[in-house]
Amino acid sequence: MRDTADHELATTASRQLRRPDDFLAAARYMIEAGYHPKAGRTTLRLAEVFAARMRRSSRGHFALSAEATARELELKKRAVMYHARYLRELGLIAYVEHGSKTNVLRTRRGSAWQPGDGYRGTATVFAAVAPRVWDDAHGRRIAGTGYTARITGVTGAGRVRAVEEARRKASRRRPRRTSCTPSVVVPKDHRQVQVVGSKNYTPRQRATCPKTSRPTTTDRSPVSPTECARGITLTERLQGEVWWLHRACPRRLAYALRPLITIGWTWQGLAAELLTWAVPGYLRDPAAYVRHELARRQRLGNLTGVAPPEVPADDGTRHAAMLRNREERNAPIWQRYAQQLRPVLRRRLAAVRQSLPRQRNTAVEYRSWLREDEEDFARSLPMQSWDEDISPLEVYRARAFGAPLPAPRHAKADRGWLEHLRDQRDAERAFGELRAELEEWEAVGHQVTGHS
Repeated sequence: MRDTADHELATTASRQLRRPDDFLAAARYMIEAGYHPKAGRTTLRLAEVFAARMRRSSRGHFALSAEATARELELKKRAVMYHARYLRELGLIAYVEHGSKTNVLRTRRGSAWQPGDGYRGTATVFAAVAPRVWDDAHGRRIAGTGYTARITGVTGAGRVRAVEEARRKASRRRPRRTSCTPSVVVPKDHRQVQVVGSKNYTPRQRATCPKTSRPTTTDRSPVSPTECARGITLTERLQGEVWWLHRACPRRLAYALRPLITIGWTWQGLAAELLTWAVPGYLRDPAAYVRHELARRQRLGNLTGVAPPEVPADDGTRHAAMLRNREERNAPIWQRYAQQLRPVLRRRLAAVRQSLPRQRNTAVEYRSWLREDEEDFARSLPMQSWDEDISPLEVYRARAFGAPLPAPRHAKADRGWLEHLRDQRDAERAFGELRAELEEWEAVGHQVTGHS
């Protein structure tokens, strides 16, 4: 199938496969029969990797990460993509979801995502399928077309082939070894079993160990819906940082981590703690593993602060406040206000509001003289000299309260600076006079020299 439109799950002509053994058998048949000129041993190795990943899904789906698969098979990334295309063209795999380079962490966290949270894309998901050629070669009757087709029976040639395959498998099995010959073992006749109590059954022996009732956990504090939602949000952010928590349910994981979340653990602290655990390569239920590991570490004392906080004793203050509020609502004075006084007050308030626009139109329009343009205010400020220290804020405050402008005062801190300016001015003046005098003496000397 050269057309890429036939490689999708909705348009493929192959039927669904759920068992890895069936997928490997179909791949071997299609590759060894030479249906694709470029498919070979490397294509079969890639099919074996896909069959191993199929065991994790009940629907026969598996993910393809080109980089991880290339490292596993010790191939180039381009070679993995080529042989995956050969399997698609043979009708052995079909697209369930196309991969994307979009940051899934940003999409999952929404507005809570920050640039330092990292990047993670999505992988391509394939479904294992069986081409119609393989089913016809094995003599199977197929009902329906496409991915939803099903096996309804076998033909005569298919029945003969299945019998030969079963005999071949039986001949390969090793005979089971017995501990002794049958002549040594005395068979026990079921008719010789003694019946007790004139009943048609033998009574079973009851368990001698005492039964212990399972203690109920009533020491946990109640959790509000807001706190529960906050814990689930924290867990979703934690799943983006810890690799072995991706397959866990956020709600069950939040319930397992609730003892730590309740006492104030953040998702950064939880990620740093969980990443130090020696976790097996594949976990069927990560939430159950977290709950069991927390209980074990709490029992051994390896993790401090795991125990849930103590619930304070209820002294009845909330119940008393509720009763007091209800009594106030049902008091006779409140009933009189609600029935008699409140309607009258609301009518009077409505009448006052309706009369306000008419009074506003007849009244003199007020205009604040302090609200003026900034340029006009700047031009109205008095000219300041070096000896005055009056700020515009003081001028504005004086005008606002109708007070006179503050008298100019000398800046004590600037007194030395002003003296330095005066000395510099006097020095420049003296230097100019001395230079003019020297130039005059030089001119007189040149005249005397010329005459002589």
